[in-house]
Amino acid sequence: MHPEGLALVSSRGEPRGFVDPLAIEGRLVLEDLWVMQGSLCDLRCKHCYTASSPVNSRLQQIRPDELKLHLEEAARYGVRKIYFTGGEPFVNEEVLRGRAAVNEDLLENLENALPIAPVEILTNGRRYLRHHLNALGALAQRYPGKLTLRITIESPRAAEHDAIRGRGAFAQTIETIRLLGGAGFVPVITAERPQLREETNEEIREAYASLFPSMRIEVNLIENMLEMGHELARMADSGVTPRPATFITTNCFQILNRPPETLMCHFSRCIQKIEGALHYYPCPVIYDDPSFDLGRTLTESLRRVYVAHKNCYDYCLKGRGASCRTSPIR
Repeated sequence: MHPEGLALVSSRGEPRGFVDPLAIEGRLVLEDLWVMQGSLCDLRCKHCYTASSPVNSRLQQIRPDELKLHLEEAARYGVRKIYFTGGEPFVNEEVLRGRAAVNEDLLENLENALPIAPVEILTNGRRYLRHHLNALGALAQRYPGKLTLRITIESPRAAEHDAIRGRGAFAQTIETIRLLGGAGFVPVITAERPQLREETNEEIREAYASLFPSMRIEVNLIENMLEMGHELARMADSGVTPRPATFITTNCFQILNRPPETLMCHFSRCIQKIEGALHYYPCPVIYDDPSFDLGRTLTESLRRVYVAHKNCYDYCLKGRGASCRTSPIR
């Protein structure tokens, strides 16, 4: 259990930085709940930090009967938004192997989540999403304004996107986004700023908007890349050595101008299914690492988090900082 195995004092005697859970008027509060539906994916993207692929089921699919009580517990803590991510949330073994058209577990999980809080699904936007379009449209009608689709396009140019995601991926995703627009959704396009040629927010926004001239979209940027998963293999092939983990002290928050309250572990928790059991982690960029396992219930997980994972600095604190929340660029 966290923080077992973590050094809480640096070699120079400085205390490790930590983040306490959000409390309002003495009552613990959860704003964001992340559900990692599984690590299975129809793609094998070169920089996927969870190393998702058609054969990676280390993070297992979460069934509705497993998740429902956790959603109800999140409601008691005032959860404001529920995110479903993966892997590819619309894919499970049955869908990927052609034995089923839709991921019924995901759809039932959405049915249970939407009455509690707005839901956002992070997806690659390929053909498997299209198989779910009618069901998503029906949910959007029942819960107006509460269902968002967030789709990654690595670049506004097909060759650059496909170099990361595979031949033909760009065309499939563009077609899906247009179908979503026709169904009344306002898709959120996500990209990693370090991957883009465009430099300013305005240039980035215009480049993506030009792909959908008759549609309304939003554009959301991830500021930092993660040295995990498939990215480690890509770096090794390129002769690049990963950066060592940074020891984050209590003073680092002030030096970097990142108050602890701005980090996701202050207001969010993430559910992952590992070896048949649901576990809580501080956020979705830390996964399957027992040192950061916060327990089996949300109540148990709402306690101090020590910022000791490599991603704490590389993702959340470095440069402009990054967040898994949707924040449209202006």
